[in-house]
Amino acid sequence: MRAATLQGHHFAIRELADPTPAKGQLLVRPLFTGICGSDLSLRKQMAAAADATPPEAQGQLPVIIPGHEFSAELVGMAPGTDTALKIGQIVTALPFTHGHDAPQAIGLSPDHGGGLATLSCVDAVRAFAIPGDVPADLGALTEPVSVGLHAANLASRNAGPNMVIGCGPVGLSVILALRLQGRGPILAADFSPERRAVAASLGADIVLDPAVDSPFSRWTDFAFTPHPMSPLLEREFSGLPPGINVFECTGAPGVIDQIVKAAPAHSHIIVVGVCPHVEKLTPLEAIVRELTLEFSFAYRPEEFAAALEMIRAHPDEAARLITSRQPLERTEAAFDSLAKNPSEIKILIDPQA
Repeated sequence: MRAATLQGHHFAIRELADPTPAKGQLLVRPLFTGICGSDLSLRKQMAAAADATPPEAQGQLPVIIPGHEFSAELVGMAPGTDTALKIGQIVTALPFTHGHDAPQAIGLSPDHGGGLATLSCVDAVRAFAIPGDVPADLGALTEPVSVGLHAANLASRNAGPNMVIGCGPVGLSVILALRLQGRGPILAADFSPERRAVAASLGADIVLDPAVDSPFSRWTDFAFTPHPMSPLLEREFSGLPPGINVFECTGAPGVIDQIVKAAPAHSHIIVVGVCPHVEKLTPLEAIVRELTLEFSFAYRPEEFAAALEMIRAHPDEAARLITSRQPLERTEAAFDSLAKNPSEIKILIDPQA
Protein backbone atom coordinates (compact mmCIF):
# COMPACT_ATOMS: atom_id res chain seq x y z
CA MET A 1 0.00 0.00 0.00
CA ARG A 2 0.97 3.66 -0.30
CA ALA A 3 0.93 5.84 2.81
CA ALA A 4 1.94 9.24 4.13
CA THR A 5 4.12 8.50 7.14
CA LEU A 6 5.28 10.89 9.84
CA GLN A 7 8.58 10.38 11.64
CA GLY A 8 10.15 13.16 13.67
CA HIS A 9 9.88 16.39 11.68
CA HIS A 10 9.21 14.83 8.31
CA PHE A 11 6.47 13.32 6.19
CA ALA A 12 7.29 10.79 3.51
CA ILE A 13 5.17 8.97 0.94
CA ARG A 14 6.14 5.33 1.25
CA GLU A 15 5.25 1.95 -0.17
CA LEU A 16 4.47 -0.35 2.76
CA ALA A 17 3.14 -3.85 3.23
CA ASP A 18 -0.64 -4.09 3.17
CA PRO A 19 -2.17 -4.25 6.66
CA THR A 20 -3.88 -7.43 7.78
CA PRO A 21 -7.09 -7.01 9.79
CA ALA A 22 -7.04 -8.66 13.20
CA LYS A 23 -9.98 -10.67 14.49
CA GLY A 24 -13.08 -8.47 14.48
CA GLN A 25 -11.55 -5.90 12.13
CA LEU A 26 -12.33 -4.67 8.63
CA LEU A 27 -9.87 -3.85 5.86
CA VAL A 28 -10.89 -0.55 4.27
CA ARG A 29 -9.72 1.64 1.39
CA PRO A 30 -9.81 5.27 2.61
CA LEU A 31 -11.52 7.67 0.21
CA PHE A 32 -11.24 10.97 2.08
CA THR A 33 -9.26 11.66 5.24
CA GLY A 34 -9.49 14.87 7.24
CA ILE A 35 -6.67 16.66 9.03
CA CYS A 36 -7.52 18.09 12.43
CA GLY A 37 -6.02 19.86 15.41
CA SER A 38 -5.09 16.56 17.04
CA ASP A 39 -2.98 15.74 13.99
CA LEU A 40 -1.23 19.11 14.20
CA SER A 41 -0.60 18.52 17.90
CA LEU A 42 0.80 15.05 17.13
CA ARG A 43 3.16 16.58 14.59
CA LYS A 44 4.45 19.09 17.15
CA GLN A 45 4.98 16.39 19.75
CA MET A 46 6.85 14.16 17.32
CA ALA A 47 9.04 17.08 16.22
CA ALA A 48 9.83 17.85 19.86
CA ALA A 49 10.79 14.21 20.41
CA ALA A 50 13.08 14.36 17.39
CA ASP A 51 14.74 17.51 18.73
CA ALA A 52 15.52 15.65 21.97
CA THR A 53 16.91 12.58 20.16
CA PRO A 54 20.61 12.26 19.20
CA PRO A 55 21.29 12.19 15.42
CA GLU A 56 22.44 8.57 15.52
CA ALA A 57 19.08 7.50 17.03
CA GLN A 58 16.75 9.41 14.70
CA GLY A 59 15.95 6.22 12.81
CA GLN A 60 14.51 4.70 15.98
CA LEU A 61 11.81 7.35 16.29
CA PRO A 62 8.25 6.00 15.90
CA VAL A 63 6.65 6.05 12.48
CA ILE A 64 2.95 6.93 12.36
CA ILE A 65 0.41 6.91 9.54
CA PRO A 66 -1.90 9.75 10.66
CA GLY A 67 -5.57 10.17 9.87
CA HIS A 68 -8.33 9.32 12.32
CA GLU A 69 -11.31 10.85 10.52
CA PHE A 70 -12.08 9.22 7.19
CA SER A 71 -14.58 7.58 4.90
CA ALA A 72 -13.60 4.36 3.17
CA GLU A 73 -14.69 1.47 1.00
CA LEU A 74 -14.93 -1.88 2.78
CA VAL A 75 -12.66 -4.26 0.85
CA GLY A 76 -12.05 -7.14 3.26
CA MET A 77 -12.49 -8.48 6.78
CA ALA A 78 -10.83 -10.92 9.16
CA PRO A 79 -12.22 -14.47 9.11
CA GLY A 80 -15.12 -14.95 11.49
CA THR A 81 -15.83 -11.23 11.86
CA ASP A 82 -19.42 -10.68 12.96
CA THR A 83 -20.85 -7.73 11.01
CA ALA A 84 -23.82 -6.85 8.85
CA LEU A 85 -21.59 -4.70 6.63
CA LYS A 86 -20.86 -5.97 3.14
CA ILE A 87 -17.81 -5.79 0.91
CA GLY A 88 -18.09 -2.72 -1.29
CA GLN A 89 -20.05 -0.60 1.18
CA ILE A 90 -18.81 2.89 2.00
CA VAL A 91 -18.22 3.21 5.72
CA THR A 92 -16.79 5.38 8.44
CA ALA A 93 -15.67 4.29 11.89
CA LEU A 94 -14.76 5.37 15.37
CA PRO A 95 -10.94 5.45 15.22
CA PHE A 96 -10.41 3.57 18.47
CA THR A 97 -9.39 -0.02 19.15
CA HIS A 98 -8.06 -2.14 21.97
CA GLY A 99 -4.31 -2.37 22.47
CA HIS A 100 -2.26 -4.80 24.54
CA ASP A 101 -2.01 -2.41 27.49
CA ALA A 102 -4.56 0.32 26.84
CA PRO A 103 -7.03 1.63 24.26
CA GLN A 104 -5.36 2.89 21.08
CA ALA A 105 -6.35 5.66 18.68
CA ILE A 106 -6.15 4.66 15.04
CA GLY A 107 -4.07 7.22 13.17
CA LEU A 108 -2.44 8.52 16.34
CA SER A 109 -0.56 5.34 17.26
CA PRO A 110 2.47 3.73 15.60
CA ASP A 111 0.71 0.36 15.96
CA HIS A 112 -2.51 1.33 14.19
CA GLY A 113 -2.13 3.22 10.93
CA GLY A 114 -4.81 5.71 9.95
CA GLY A 115 -6.52 7.02 6.88
CA LEU A 116 -3.58 8.73 5.14
CA ALA A 117 -2.97 5.50 3.28
CA THR A 118 -4.53 3.46 0.51
CA LEU A 119 -5.49 0.78 3.06
CA SER A 120 -6.29 0.77 6.77
CA CYS A 121 -8.03 -1.36 9.41
CA VAL A 122 -10.92 -0.47 11.72
CA ASP A 123 -12.98 -2.40 14.26
CA ALA A 124 -16.13 -3.87 12.74
CA VAL A 125 -18.17 -3.14 15.86
CA ARG A 126 -17.25 0.55 15.58
CA ALA A 127 -17.89 0.89 11.83
CA PHE A 128 -21.00 2.49 10.35
CA ALA A 129 -22.35 2.33 6.82
CA ILE A 130 -22.51 5.75 5.19
CA PRO A 131 -25.96 6.18 3.61
CA GLY A 132 -25.98 6.11 -0.18
CA ASP A 133 -27.16 9.71 -0.41
CA VAL A 134 -24.16 11.00 1.60
CA PRO A 135 -21.07 11.76 -0.52
CA ALA A 136 -17.86 10.17 0.71
CA ASP A 137 -16.24 13.55 1.43
CA LEU A 138 -19.10 14.53 3.72
CA GLY A 139 -19.01 11.11 5.35
CA ALA A 140 -15.43 11.82 6.38
CA LEU A 141 -16.75 14.67 8.53
CA THR A 142 -18.58 12.28 10.87
CA GLU A 143 -15.73 12.13 13.39
CA PRO A 144 -15.21 15.90 13.91
CA VAL A 145 -18.97 16.57 13.89
CA SER A 146 -19.30 13.89 16.58
CA VAL A 147 -16.78 15.75 18.74
CA GLY A 148 -18.86 18.94 18.54
CA LEU A 149 -22.13 17.09 19.17
CA HIS A 150 -20.70 15.38 22.26
CA ALA A 151 -19.51 18.71 23.66
CA ALA A 152 -22.93 20.27 23.07
CA ASN A 153 -24.58 17.32 24.83
CA LEU A 154 -22.27 17.71 27.84
CA ALA A 155 -23.46 21.29 28.31
CA SER A 156 -26.48 20.17 30.32
CA ARG A 157 -26.41 22.75 33.13
CA ASN A 158 -27.66 25.74 31.13
CA ALA A 159 -29.88 25.86 28.06
CA GLY A 160 -28.07 29.01 26.95
CA PRO A 161 -26.86 31.54 26.08
CA ASN A 162 -23.87 29.81 24.51
CA MET A 163 -20.41 31.11 23.71
CA VAL A 164 -18.14 29.25 21.29
CA ILE A 165 -14.47 30.29 21.42
CA GLY A 166 -12.77 29.13 18.23
CA CYS A 167 -14.58 28.36 14.98
CA GLY A 168 -12.54 25.53 13.54
CA PRO A 169 -14.31 22.30 12.54
CA VAL A 170 -15.12 21.37 16.15
CA GLY A 171 -16.35 24.82 17.15
CA LEU A 172 -18.48 25.00 14.01
CA SER A 173 -19.85 21.54 14.79
CA VAL A 174 -20.79 22.74 18.27
CA ILE A 175 -22.66 25.66 16.70
CA LEU A 176 -24.49 23.38 14.27
CA ALA A 177 -25.42 20.92 17.03
CA LEU A 178 -26.71 23.68 19.31
CA ARG A 179 -28.78 25.21 16.52
CA LEU A 180 -30.32 21.90 15.51
CA GLN A 181 -31.16 21.23 19.16
CA GLY A 182 -32.89 24.62 19.34
CA ARG A 183 -30.48 25.90 21.98
CA GLY A 184 -29.69 29.55 21.58
CA PRO A 185 -28.67 32.21 21.49
CA ILE A 186 -25.14 31.50 20.23
CA LEU A 187 -22.17 33.83 20.23
CA ALA A 188 -19.08 32.76 18.26
CA ALA A 189 -15.60 34.27 18.40
CA ASP A 190 -12.67 33.68 16.05
CA PHE A 191 -9.82 35.72 14.60
CA SER A 192 -10.45 34.40 11.06
CA PRO A 193 -13.07 36.29 9.00
CA GLU A 194 -13.62 33.18 6.86
CA ARG A 195 -14.39 31.04 9.89
CA ARG A 196 -16.63 33.75 11.35
CA ALA A 197 -18.60 33.81 8.10
CA VAL A 198 -19.19 30.06 8.27
CA ALA A 199 -20.18 30.34 11.95
CA ALA A 200 -22.84 32.90 11.01
CA SER A 201 -24.10 30.71 8.17
CA LEU A 202 -24.48 27.77 10.57
CA GLY A 203 -26.61 29.69 13.04
CA ALA A 204 -24.45 31.83 15.34
CA ASP A 205 -26.47 34.89 16.37
CA ILE A 206 -23.46 37.10 17.15
CA VAL A 207 -20.09 36.59 15.49
CA LEU A 208 -17.11 38.69 16.53
CA ASP A 209 -13.38 39.11 16.26
CA PRO A 210 -11.89 38.77 19.77
CA ALA A 211 -9.01 41.01 18.70
CA VAL A 212 -11.37 43.99 18.59
CA ASP A 213 -14.37 43.02 20.73
CA SER A 214 -14.56 41.02 23.96
CA PRO A 215 -17.20 38.29 23.72
CA PHE A 216 -17.87 38.64 27.45
CA SER A 217 -19.16 42.18 26.95
CA ARG A 218 -21.98 41.20 24.59
CA TRP A 219 -24.46 39.34 26.78
CA THR A 220 -26.65 42.41 27.07
CA ASP A 221 -27.39 41.87 23.37
CA PHE A 222 -29.33 38.77 24.44
CA ALA A 223 -31.10 40.44 27.37
CA PHE A 224 -29.18 38.10 29.65
CA THR A 225 -28.37 39.35 33.14
CA PRO A 226 -25.83 37.22 35.00
CA HIS A 227 -26.86 36.17 38.50
CA PRO A 228 -24.65 37.18 41.43
CA MET A 229 -22.53 34.75 43.39
CA SER A 230 -24.48 32.39 45.63
CA PRO A 231 -24.30 34.35 48.95
CA LEU A 232 -25.80 37.40 47.23
CA LEU A 233 -28.78 35.60 45.71
CA GLU A 234 -32.22 36.54 46.99
CA ARG A 235 -33.24 34.67 50.14
CA GLU A 236 -36.20 33.11 48.35
CA PHE A 237 -34.12 31.90 45.40
CA SER A 238 -34.23 28.13 44.89
CA GLY A 239 -32.86 25.81 42.29
CA LEU A 240 -29.76 26.20 40.14
CA PRO A 241 -28.86 29.80 39.18
CA PRO A 242 -28.67 30.12 35.39
CA GLY A 243 -25.37 30.89 33.73
CA ILE A 244 -23.94 30.55 30.25
CA ASN A 245 -22.26 27.73 28.38
CA VAL A 246 -18.73 28.47 27.19
CA PHE A 247 -17.10 26.08 24.73
CA GLU A 248 -13.32 26.37 24.54
CA CYS A 249 -12.55 24.99 21.07
CA THR A 250 -9.08 26.41 20.38
CA GLY A 251 -6.69 24.44 22.57
CA ALA A 252 -4.53 27.58 22.66
CA PRO A 253 -2.40 28.29 25.75
CA GLY A 254 -3.99 30.59 28.29
CA VAL A 255 -7.52 30.53 26.92
CA ILE A 256 -8.97 28.43 29.75
CA ASP A 257 -7.59 30.90 32.29
CA GLN A 258 -9.05 33.83 30.33
CA ILE A 259 -12.47 32.18 30.34
CA VAL A 260 -12.32 31.37 34.06
CA LYS A 261 -11.48 35.01 34.83
CA ALA A 262 -14.21 36.45 32.60
CA ALA A 263 -17.17 34.05 32.62
CA PRO A 264 -20.28 35.12 34.56
CA ALA A 265 -21.13 33.35 37.80
CA HIS A 266 -22.58 29.84 37.52
CA SER A 267 -21.29 29.35 33.96
CA HIS A 268 -20.54 25.92 32.54
CA ILE A 269 -17.19 25.76 30.72
CA ILE A 270 -16.65 22.84 28.36
CA VAL A 271 -13.07 22.35 27.20
CA VAL A 272 -13.08 20.76 23.75
CA GLY A 273 -9.82 21.97 22.21
CA VAL A 274 -6.76 19.73 22.41
CA CYS A 275 -4.49 21.10 25.16
CA PRO A 276 -1.27 19.02 25.42
CA HIS A 277 0.49 21.83 27.26
CA VAL A 278 0.41 22.82 30.93
CA GLU A 279 -2.37 25.27 31.77
CA LYS A 280 -2.33 27.58 34.77
CA LEU A 281 -5.36 29.08 36.44
CA THR A 282 -6.38 30.36 39.84
CA PRO A 283 -9.06 28.08 41.33
CA LEU A 284 -10.39 30.86 43.56
CA GLU A 285 -11.51 32.71 40.42
CA ALA A 286 -13.80 29.79 39.65
CA ILE A 287 -14.74 28.99 43.25
CA VAL A 288 -16.28 32.33 44.17
CA ARG A 289 -18.48 32.28 41.05
CA GLU A 290 -19.18 28.53 41.22
CA LEU A 291 -18.08 27.82 37.67
CA THR A 292 -18.38 24.30 36.31
CA LEU A 293 -15.27 23.24 34.39
CA GLU A 294 -15.78 20.10 32.30
CA PHE A 295 -13.54 18.40 29.76
CA SER A 296 -14.95 16.82 26.63
CA PHE A 297 -13.27 13.81 25.02
CA ALA A 298 -14.31 12.36 21.67
CA TYR A 299 -17.91 11.05 21.64
CA ARG A 300 -20.05 8.04 22.42
CA PRO A 301 -20.99 5.51 19.71
CA GLU A 302 -24.60 6.68 19.62
CA GLU A 303 -23.41 10.26 19.12
CA PHE A 304 -21.21 9.11 16.23
CA ALA A 305 -24.30 7.60 14.61
CA ALA A 306 -26.29 10.77 15.36
CA ALA A 307 -23.57 12.94 13.79
CA LEU A 308 -23.69 10.87 10.61
CA GLU A 309 -27.45 11.40 10.51
CA MET A 310 -26.95 15.16 11.07
CA ILE A 311 -24.70 15.23 8.02
CA ARG A 312 -27.20 13.24 5.97
CA ALA A 313 -30.04 15.58 6.95
CA HIS A 314 -28.04 18.79 6.52
CA PRO A 315 -25.47 18.22 3.77
CA ASP A 316 -25.21 21.84 2.69
CA GLU A 317 -24.30 22.98 6.21
CA ALA A 318 -21.79 20.14 6.64
CA ALA A 319 -20.13 20.95 3.32
CA ARG A 320 -19.25 24.43 4.58
CA LEU A 321 -16.62 22.90 6.86
CA ILE A 322 -14.56 21.67 3.88
CA THR A 323 -12.19 24.26 2.43
CA SER A 324 -9.95 22.12 0.22
CA ARG A 325 -9.26 18.62 -1.04
CA GLN A 326 -5.71 17.46 -1.75
CA PRO A 327 -3.98 14.30 -3.07
CA LEU A 328 -1.85 12.15 -0.78
CA GLU A 329 1.39 13.66 -2.11
CA ARG A 330 0.28 17.04 -0.76
CA THR A 331 -0.10 15.80 2.82
CA GLU A 332 2.84 17.74 4.29
CA ALA A 333 1.83 20.92 2.46
CA ALA A 334 -1.74 20.43 3.70
CA PHE A 335 -0.54 20.15 7.31
CA ASP A 336 1.50 23.34 6.83
CA SER A 337 -1.47 25.16 5.32
CA LEU A 338 -3.86 24.16 8.09
CA ALA A 339 -1.35 25.23 10.75
CA LYS A 340 -0.54 28.60 9.17
CA ASN A 341 -3.58 29.67 7.17
CA PRO A 342 -6.54 30.76 9.33
CA SER A 343 -8.84 30.69 6.30
CA GLU A 344 -8.60 26.90 6.18
CA ILE A 345 -11.18 24.93 8.13
CA LYS A 346 -11.16 21.27 7.06
CA ILE A 347 -8.64 19.94 4.55
CA LEU A 348 -9.46 16.52 3.14
CA ILE A 349 -6.81 14.25 1.69
CA ASP A 350 -7.72 11.82 -1.10
CA PRO A 351 -5.33 8.87 -0.49
CA GLN A 352 -6.29 7.28 -3.80
CA ALA A 353 -5.40 10.33 -5.91
